[in-house]
Amino acid sequence: MNIFHSPRANCVGESLFVCFLRKHFPNANYVEESYPIQVEYLENSVSAQSLIAALEQDHYLPNAAKETCLEILTNNCPPNIKIALNPNRISFDVVITLDKETFYWEFHEKQHRNLADPRNKQIYNAENDEVIIVPRYLQRLIRDVWRFQNFRPYTIVWQDWFVANCYTYKPQLQAGVHEFYLPDEFSFSEFI
Repeated sequence: MNIFHSPRANCVGESLFVCFLRKHFPNANYVEESYPIQVEYLENSVSAQSLIAALEQDHYLPNAAKETCLEILTNNCPPNIKIALNPNRISFDVVITLDKETFYWEFHEKQHRNLADPRNKQIYNAENDEVIIVPRYLQRLIRDVWRFQNFRPYTIVWQDWFVANCYTYKPQLQAGVHEFYLPDEFSFSEFI
């Protein structure tokens, strides 16, 4: 078993979560780097219309940022959005490999639902790779949806849920999609 994780100094909660996983899987080999994503995955796009529909039905994301996302997706985005042109530009917080299976994990902190980072970032037109500049929070949302739609087995652990449940949580390597979040909070399982 291998645990792939590329540590980042500003992600303290994520680092604590990875320490938790390493203690839970004590025989795992820790690899201090991102697990490589196959370039073929980048051909999978995210539908702007599906995102618009999900945003219109959502009751948890901040309203002002949600309205900005809807405006950008409606007026400035192509029907199909590519999230990156190079597989080195996309990663997972943690990837665990066991025999020939790969388990993808994301540790989501509050910025994944606060939609608050306005820095300019890039997404791409899936038809011609044209660059589209969007706020970081919309890029992050699109990337999170892309991960949720394309990778299995996939586990999302929200930081606030983890803080509340770390003494009883027993992580498992299992098929399918699993998301651990607090009641009455945003989740990708319900959003998508």
